[in-house]
Amino acid sequence: MKIVKSVCMAAVLASGLFVAPAMAMNDRETVRVVAPEYPRGAERRNLEGAVSVRYNVTESGEVADVEIVEATPAGVFDRAVLRALEQWQYAPADEVTEGVEQVFNFAFAG
Repeated sequence: MKIVKSVCMAAVLASGLFVAPAMAMNDRETVRVVAPEYPRGAERRNLEGAVSVRYNVTESGEVADVEIVEATPAGVFDRAVLRALEQWQYAPADEVTEGVEQVFNFAFAG
């Protein structure tokens, strides 16, 4: 089952930066969503970008098999997204949810 999500939430960080992960828009309820931290090096260099990922959700609700589909600029925001997704939790279900797609936008507020 392929689920496509769109960006619909922005988490404001103390530094005045925005990191916008998409929220769940499927039958699988999100129990915990953690926004990725804006990498300090990217912040110092005023870099903005986006990371598109694809992953599965296990029966117990854990995110698994995360794949970076596209990252702009490459290698800058990837690790922050992966760390955040490790903390995400979905409601348990009878089967694995496959092919969840998510886009994380990193942009300065204002």
